[in-house]
Amino acid sequence: MMLIKNNLKLMLRCKPIALILIVMIMVTGMLSAVFSDLMTDNLDYDSFTLGFSFTPGCVYEPIQPVLENVGRENGIEMMQLTDGSAQRAIQNGAADVFAEFSDEGCQVYCSDEYQIEASVVEMIVSSLLSGASGVPIGDYLTEYKMNVQPMPDSQMYYTIAYTVYFVWCAMIVLGVVTSSENKNKIGARFRTTPVSSLSVYLSRFVSSAVVITALIFLGAAICTFLFDLTWTQVALCALILLLGCIASAALATVLFSLIRNVILGVVTGYCLLMFWGFFGGSFCPYMWAPWADGIRDYSPIYYMTRSLVELNTSGSSQFTLPALLILCGMAVICIPLGMAAVRFGKES
Repeated sequence: MMLIKNNLKLMLRCKPIALILIVMIMVTGMLSAVFSDLMTDNLDYDSFTLGFSFTPGCVYEPIQPVLENVGRENGIEMMQLTDGSAQRAIQNGAADVFAEFSDEGCQVYCSDEYQIEASVVEMIVSSLLSGASGVPIGDYLTEYKMNVQPMPDSQMYYTIAYTVYFVWCAMIVLGVVTSSENKNKIGARFRTTPVSSLSVYLSRFVSSAVVITALIFLGAAICTFLFDLTWTQVALCALILLLGCIASAALATVLFSLIRNVILGVVTGYCLLMFWGFFGGSFCPYMWAPWADGIRDYSPIYYMTRSLVELNTSGSSQFTLPALLILCGMAVICIPLGMAAVRFGKES
């Protein structure tokens, strides 16, 4: 407990740590204002006609009844066209948007005035095709439903996106302790004292987890007050953020136990954070991000952001359970790795 208390004092006395809170609020506010029109109006559309076709023997042809159901649920008039090109169908007014399915996927066509409607179609088609991958199409799609609306406003989205992003800044918080240990040669003292490796590990892990959790929840509370946000499923959202802070602290402890250089440890952690943020939705709303699903799957930020956004717009999300499992899995893996790394460092 004494080591944990000392580390907490070091972190709380370090004024630059407050920059995490300040930057989170500033970035959220600026991006909320810049993208307010985009995220408010992007999916506003009137009823339109979607023409679609399947190439002969197309592997995606079994999705037709589900595609039609989802279209009708979202105010889209569906029309299957078996002859003629997409260009001809749009030019002669038979369809406003055209979706052409083949074994390679789906190509969506539209004229300039129907670009928003085409984006809606792309979202529906993408969800249908990605949802069916690796699953028997006939069995899966009979139960599949998708609703494009509702959509988060910019303030809610960017509050969530950057709260999640800064959850993974525990390496900056822990860097304060590592820097102090290096400066005062605490590592050498640990090797000559009866302090156990577990105590050393817990002093780093618990203190960083407590501080990053306090910063994240305080930042979320301030943004909620400033932007007049309304959260739904509060307990579940808080649980996701808490598990994220624990996983972040566990990962940071592994990094600094293996990489004893503060600058190198922070840079390594920040590079990983930038990768996750870039593909996970921190810098571009996930509903428009062009990244392939296979790349996004490597970003816990994607699962956290998407689950939190959908919980606060639709009340539920199919990404909630994967997000919880990923965060628990990271903690379960990183905690013993960090303990082993501390023990190895102490013995060497």
